[in-house]
Amino acid sequence: MLDEDGKTGWTSLSGAHLQPTVIELSDRSVIRSVQFDTANIETDGREPKDVLVEMSDTSATDGFKPIARGTLGAAPKDGQTIKATAEVPGRWLRIAVKSMQEPTHDIVQIMEFRAFGERLTHNPSPTTVTGTYEGEDKTLFHLKQTGLTITGCYDNGTKPLEGGLEGRLLRFTWNTEDESGPAIAVFGTNGDLFIGHWQTNSAVTEHPVMKALQAKKKSDEAGSCPSWKAPQDAIGTELKQTGRVRLYGINFDSDSDVIRAESKPTLDQVVAALKAGADLKITIEGHTDSTSTAAHNQDLSQRRADAVKQYLITGGIEAARLAATGFGATKPIATNDTPLGRAANRRVELVKR
Repeated sequence: MLDEDGKTGWTSLSGAHLQPTVIELSDRSVIRSVQFDTANIETDGREPKDVLVEMSDTSATDGFKPIARGTLGAAPKDGQTIKATAEVPGRWLRIAVKSMQEPTHDIVQIMEFRAFGERLTHNPSPTTVTGTYEGEDKTLFHLKQTGLTITGCYDNGTKPLEGGLEGRLLRFTWNTEDESGPAIAVFGTNGDLFIGHWQTNSAVTEHPVMKALQAKKKSDEAGSCPSWKAPQDAIGTELKQTGRVRLYGINFDSDSDVIRAESKPTLDQVVAALKAGADLKITIEGHTDSTSTAAHNQDLSQRRADAVKQYLITGGIEAARLAATGFGATKPIATNDTPLGRAANRRVELVKR
């Protein structure tokens, strides 16, 4: 329901179509409108009709007050918006299907749900997700965070885990001998890790189903697998081995080349890596999403690359070892059609010269 892909969706269990679903928000918020996608529902009759959205500031089970109620169209359609009739601050959002377009159906499907409003607090993401996590099935996940880049491994994985952290969300590719496909992981405030992946190989291709599990943090040490060991200098190691490293931990003010304070730990790691590898010379690449014009994006990406270069020079790295180039939106690594895709495309990469 929340994967920003209107072609994959959430389906209730048979007979549980009128049971509400609760979403815990990362921040206390006020919601002013909600939106449902139903265009790609797979089976006729699974379309919801009357829906109720409520908010609670108490808990996931108590204190809910209605904020939006409406009727969705009989014809499947994306972007069906219902405006809120009450502003109720809260952390828990509850979605309830009150009736079906086809009353005899006992399975409901929602392809995407969105809520728009204002964040009243800004709870920080976990300081670090580095550690060893144990799943309900005893699977161990070993994760190492460098800036907002996550590397690691997990039991039965055939390839190392590599991904980027956006807030509390990590996107990566799931790979085992039996299953592969896109995956997401969400880090909770209590240190828990929630992982879900879609199997897109073998027989499951047309309508892949997400398999989800919960893992608890066992240790703050990343640990290792036979095929992967947490590097002490992840940035320097990656540069030397592959010649390129993608940095997700460098953020700028909106439409600006001003480096935000949370970026400094990642940039300080780059300084340390370059000091440790005195022979390393790099090009700093700036990349943007496609939101603005090509000319604007090119200029912004160049200014951001220059800002990173200047930070490294101030940190003690000789200017002769550094070059800076902006590419605008010409080299996307993800779709520009979703917020997370655009966030992935707004990045800085280091390339060994």
